[in-house]
Amino acid sequence: MAKGKDTVLSGLENLSFVERLSSRFEIPPRLLIGLTGSAIVLLLLVVFWTSLVKEDATVVLSSEASTSGAIENAPTDFDNSTAETQNTLPVELPQTFVVYVTGAVSSPGLYTVSSTSRVGDAVQAAGGLSPEAASAVVNLAQMLTDGMQIHIPSTDEVESNAPVQIVQQATDTAAPPGGVPSLVNINTADSATLQTLTGVGPATAQKIIEYRTTYGPFASKEALRQVSGIGEKKYAAVEAFITI
Repeated sequence: MAKGKDTVLSGLENLSFVERLSSRFEIPPRLLIGLTGSAIVLLLLVVFWTSLVKEDATVVLSSEASTSGAIENAPTDFDNSTAETQNTLPVELPQTFVVYVTGAVSSPGLYTVSSTSRVGDAVQAAGGLSPEAASAVVNLAQMLTDGMQIHIPSTDEVESNAPVQIVQQATDTAAPPGGVPSLVNINTADSATLQTLTGVGPATAQKIIEYRTTYGPFASKEALRQVSGIGEKKYAAVEAFITI
């Protein structure tokens, strides 16, 4: 083994470039060969290490790109439910109404009340019922509308059988000659009156009453479509026969 090594080294020493370098730098041939071999080995190690570093960098960049793509493509939980909910909310009403209270109350006159008030609240604003008031014929739980006139009849008026309009809406339409019924006020009509409309039965009439009890009077005729069970066709059938 040692003999073979010495043979190789002797062969390298006889190379012309080794001899020239050895003589120029005054370095023994064997030492020069050893240094050259070490340099070559070191160079190979550097090349090998550099290739490993590049592979690691490529793996990291690929991983980051995959993560970024996953984040960008991730589905979101946002939808249009909020917007749809907002579109189905009741029409916003004024904060206050002005009503006119007359008849058997302590202080008849104009009063400003909350938009969620009822007839009883307007009567209280007018000082309450007077002793001669026929309160039994008045629906004190009825919701108010802006511009409404509330007349509290006296017992004399009721006993005389004279026609008395207890609640009069600002937009009520008088009945024309010939006895044709006036329009149905969807804010004040009871269940029986609502059922006179085409396609409105007891269940739908009750839904209309519950809606206005919960949200207040209808701000427009079109708002009737917000009641469950009243679609476009049913609304088209009653539109010409209703008012607010």
